[in-house]
Amino acid sequence: MLKKLLFRILHTASYYFRYTSVLHHASKRVVAPTQVIYFNEQEQEFLEQSAASFNYSLDYTLGYRIKPQFIVTLQDVTFLGNSGAIVQGGKVVVESVFDGSRLSKSPAFKTPAFMLSKTRPGLYTSVLHLPWAENNNYHWFFDCLPRLYFLLQQVQEPIQLIMRRDLPAYQYETLQFLLQEHPNVEVMYIGEHEKWEVEQFILPSFISNPQSGYLPLQVSQWLREAIWKGYQVKHTGSKKRIYISRSKAKTRRVLNEPELLPLLSNYGFEIVRAEELSYQEQVQLFYNTEAVIAPHGAGLTNLLFAENCKVLELHPANLVKTHYFLLCKGLGFDYTSEIGTGGDSSENFTVVIKRVEAWFSEL
Repeated sequence: MLKKLLFRILHTASYYFRYTSVLHHASKRVVAPTQVIYFNEQEQEFLEQSAASFNYSLDYTLGYRIKPQFIVTLQDVTFLGNSGAIVQGGKVVVESVFDGSRLSKSPAFKTPAFMLSKTRPGLYTSVLHLPWAENNNYHWFFDCLPRLYFLLQQVQEPIQLIMRRDLPAYQYETLQFLLQEHPNVEVMYIGEHEKWEVEQFILPSFISNPQSGYLPLQVSQWLREAIWKGYQVKHTGSKKRIYISRSKAKTRRVLNEPELLPLLSNYGFEIVRAEELSYQEQVQLFYNTEAVIAPHGAGLTNLLFAENCKVLELHPANLVKTHYFLLCKGLGFDYTSEIGTGGDSSENFTVVIKRVEAWFSEL
């Protein structure tokens, strides 16, 4: 009795310290099977470098497993506006916050919050993923929007999609582009300090893997085409070559960028700072781009909107990340990595100019 009373008090304060999984739920429906992708020797070498920079090792000759995709229908859940997580029976559903590692960092877990409770009859779903996608285009385009692909294929009845009222403009716009041909979906907006008691909820699985921008081709092509159409992109003359500068960023800056810029200019590269462009301008720019050089960062998310291009990604030696290599692998783009010096406390690093120049012979 005392235990139940304690749980009731904690749940009233939106404090949830237990969790559950729906991987074996009776209503789970697999909508796409496991997929395995394989790598050539050069790709395996890069992946091994990445693993070593994080102090682990994997046998990439066995391929890379893309998890099966599913949707699961749940009854009587609590939806939390501060995170996009769902709670059933007083336990946070792990698959609503991506995985166990993100559960430990989610506002839904072991974090008290004052939240106004409202009852919502009917059928609901959501692709909210906070704080990761709060204003981060990588997490929006790889963790959130892809989850709609199989959901929209499977659900024909009227359904309400829960999103936050404070979506950034580019998130609101791109969401609308994807929903234009689905009149059965109505967007409902929840506040950060609200939790909704939902009668029926369809939970779509996260499609992407951790540290990975790989999407199944049918999913990436659906995203690309809807957003190209929504932003009315068009070919504007000859293809561009761009360098994405992080000179104004706090982290992952190329410290010898001033030495690199004259070389880039000689090969026809324009210097781009993504934060200075509207999102429509960013999508249009990448649509017309044939070659991209950039240090690792969210600006490379927009490779998703290039028709086809060659990519040179710059990494600090002690932090080699695979997100955009795997994105390029899924899209069939030509990807090369350039490993610089070890990064400092802000992950800033130096590249070898001659090695960057050698890449130009491949253009």
